[in-house]
Amino acid sequence: MVGSVDSRGANKATVRLHNGLQVDLYVLDPQHYFSLLNHFTGSRAHNIKLRDRAIKMGYRLNEYGLHKEGGEEIPLNGEEDIYRTLGLAWMPPEMREDRGEIEAAERGTLPRLVEIGDIKGDLHCHTTWSDGTESILAMARAAKARGYQYVAITDHSQSLTIAKGLTIERLHQQRKEIEEAQRSIGGGFRILHGTELEIKPDGSLDFPDEILGWLDIVVASIHSGLRQPGEQVTERAINALRNPHVDILGHPTGRIINQREPSAMDVGAVIKEAARTGTALEINSAPDRLDLDDIYVKEAMEAGCWLSVDTDAHHHDNYDLLEYGVHIARRGWATADRILTTWDYDKLHAWLQARGK
Repeated sequence: MVGSVDSRGANKATVRLHNGLQVDLYVLDPQHYFSLLNHFTGSRAHNIKLRDRAIKMGYRLNEYGLHKEGGEEIPLNGEEDIYRTLGLAWMPPEMREDRGEIEAAERGTLPRLVEIGDIKGDLHCHTTWSDGTESILAMARAAKARGYQYVAITDHSQSLTIAKGLTIERLHQQRKEIEEAQRSIGGGFRILHGTELEIKPDGSLDFPDEILGWLDIVVASIHSGLRQPGEQVTERAINALRNPHVDILGHPTGRIINQREPSAMDVGAVIKEAARTGTALEINSAPDRLDLDDIYVKEAMEAGCWLSVDTDAHHHDNYDLLEYGVHIARRGWATADRILTTWDYDKLHAWLQARGK
C-alpha cells in the first residue's frame, strides 16, 4: 500500500510504500512500452552502457524509445528489436548488470541460463525428525507430485540441539522410516537419506566419517560461530570441503537478509577450494537466505564449481520457493549442466558414487 507520494508529473510518479520501499510509476503511450520495459529491467550500469553504444551507432535510446539521430523513431515490436538494432543478441533481464553481458551478446556467446523447468529434485529438506513440520512420506509425495525424480531428507545433525538434531542412533532409526516411505511411494522416485551436517565452531564435523560415508548425501553447513574472525570461519568451511564425504556446502555465508549479516568468510577462497575438491556450493532458495548470492554464483561458475539449487524446505509448501533460487542462479549466469538438481537421478547417483557413496 502507498504511504506517501514523493513526486508526481504528467508521466511519472514516485511513491513510497508503508514499508519504506520507493516505487517509480511510469505511464507512457503503448508505442513506448518496450523501451520503457527495457529501461526498468536493466541496472543503471547496463542502461548507461547500452545508451552509450546507441550514441556511438547514431541512435538515441531512453524510456521514450529508440530514435535515429535525426529524430526518426525506430518501431519496436519487442525488446529484441532494441538489441538487434544495436548489433546485440537479446539477453535475459537477470543478466543486465554490466558484468560482461553486452560483450558476450556482441560475440554471440551468451549462455543458456537454467530455468525452473530444468529442476529435477531437491537435495536439502527437513522433516519432523528435526525442525521440519511434515513427515518423510509427506515431503516425498509432495516432491513427486511436482514432477521431481528425487528428494534428499537432510535433517539436522546432533550438535544443533535447538533444531532437534539427530544423534547417530536416531539417524539409524530414520533410515528405517525412509525405507518404509520408499516402499510406500513406489518406483520412479527416490528418497535419499542425508544430513545437514553441522560444521562445529572448532572446525570438526558432527558425525564421524563412517556415518558420513553410509549416508546417501551430505550437506555441510555452519549455523553457530558465524561471528568468528574471517580466517577461522573460512578454515572451517575449507576443512569441510576437503572431507571426501561432504557433497554440498549449504548456505555458505550464513546470512539471513535483514536479520544477520553474512559471516566474514573469504568466499573467494571457499569457491576456489570447492572447485578443487569438486564439492557443490548451494544456492539456498529461502527468500531470507538466497545464499550464495548472484555475485558469488558468477564467480563460482567462472571457477568451474558445481552448484545445487535447493529450497531448504521445512514444509512441502516451501518447494514453491524454488523460483527464488533459480532466479539467483540466472543472475549469476548459471547453466543447468553445472547444477546438481537439474540432473536426472541416474546422473546424480553416478556423481555421488564417484564421490564414494
